[in-house]
Amino acid sequence: MNPSLLKVIAAELNDELSGGVVSKIHQSDDRTLILRIFIRGRDLKLLVSARHSLPRLHLTDRSYPNPPSPLRFCAFLRSRITNARIEGVAQTGFERIAVIELAKKDGEDIRKMRLVCELTGKSSNIILVDNDNIVLDALRFFPPESLRPVHPGEKLGPLPAAHGAKEEEPVSKEEGESWNSAADRHYSALVEGDEFAREKAALKKVINESEKKLLRKLSNLEGDRKKAEEGLSFYKKGEILTTVFHKMKKGMKEVEATDYTKDPPEEVLVSLDEKLSPQENVERLFKRARKSKTAIGLLDKRLPDVKAELEYVESLKYEWEAAEDKASLSDIREELVKGGYLKGTETRAVKTQEKAEPIRRFVSSEGFEILCGRSGLGNDQLISKYSTGEDIWFHVKDSPGSHALIKVAGKKQALTVKTIEEAASIAAFYSKLKESGKAEVIYAEAKNVKKPKGAKPGMVTVKEYKCVVVRPGKPKGAGDDQ
Repeated sequence: MNPSLLKVIAAELNDELSGGVVSKIHQSDDRTLILRIFIRGRDLKLLVSARHSLPRLHLTDRSYPNPPSPLRFCAFLRSRITNARIEGVAQTGFERIAVIELAKKDGEDIRKMRLVCELTGKSSNIILVDNDNIVLDALRFFPPESLRPVHPGEKLGPLPAAHGAKEEEPVSKEEGESWNSAADRHYSALVEGDEFAREKAALKKVINESEKKLLRKLSNLEGDRKKAEEGLSFYKKGEILTTVFHKMKKGMKEVEATDYTKDPPEEVLVSLDEKLSPQENVERLFKRARKSKTAIGLLDKRLPDVKAELEYVESLKYEWEAAEDKASLSDIREELVKGGYLKGTETRAVKTQEKAEPIRRFVSSEGFEILCGRSGLGNDQLISKYSTGEDIWFHVKDSPGSHALIKVAGKKQALTVKTIEEAASIAAFYSKLKESGKAEVIYAEAKNVKKPKGAKPGMVTVKEYKCVVVRPGKPKGAGDDQ
């Protein structure tokens, strides 16, 4: 927050808050405080943030999370300044520092304190000092040997001349708007954008790592299957040995035999274990072959599951690429948690005041309602919650994308090729083939679309489907967030 903006903010706060009482305090994150100020029948929220990227001080109308257990600095402030009276708010010189003057009754005495808000970039801090400028507590401590110590019991010295704060984009104020409201609007947008970018990057990392693990698993399984297939050759060697069983003796390292599977038959040397009897040598080869056959059976059961999971992760990559709001990221996170790729407590969850509807809604040119899932979870609901058997389901062929659905609603006879193509175009638009010139889309009656037990979100099986080739097109009524 630049000094010019802080000057007008502090002046407004002085007018608005002087005489008010600090009723509640909470710390929404490790660098941000929310002070509830009760004054003249109003309950105002004062935000003080020491985040080095966006340090700021202003009133806010927005909601912020309140941890169930207060952080250290918050707990200290609650004990010291709850019910304290605000005597004034002022900028220090023309610095990026604002001071909130506080007074609290302590028995028969009045204790004077100051909450020093240093909005100076990387060095940003919030410090509570007494009337003699002795540090009582601070959001961040700096040891005595530092350039500017901040430590309980020590006198707070002035900041060095240069704080290293970066220049910021100027805050624009609309007609009739206060500087506090303008700052709240401006910085909230920046914070949301920053949080969105960080959350999106975090989810990308999880998705990419999951994909790499699955690709390694697939490669290992395919390698094991190749080896198992090679092991089937022991059947053939065992059968060859049975034709020369009479020649074999314990102690032989190899035996010459005829391979009659070749045309013309050819003489081959079959290796033997000299420690084993002829019968044991034959049984050893058949046993190895049976083991390979069993391994192939097990691998053939695992391989489709891994390939299906890879397909699902590919669909998550598409969802991630298409995500343009926090609600979409929240859905992706939920899918990752449910899929076991991410623990529910890992990384920061995106906070949304309102959960977006899981589906998009459109109307065809002929009046049919067309629904489209926003995510894997939305695709699931499209089938389980929004569809009936006669509705028509759509999805691009062999590529990640959203499911689409024509709500037939007893008007099956009125359904035309035009509406089918419009729905297919919507399914193509909300898919990885969005930028392609054309896309093949499969469609089927909803009664023929089933979600297998235990399948990942959005994964279904389809029977008795048809295909149509369409040009992906943004549907009428789709906003920029759709």
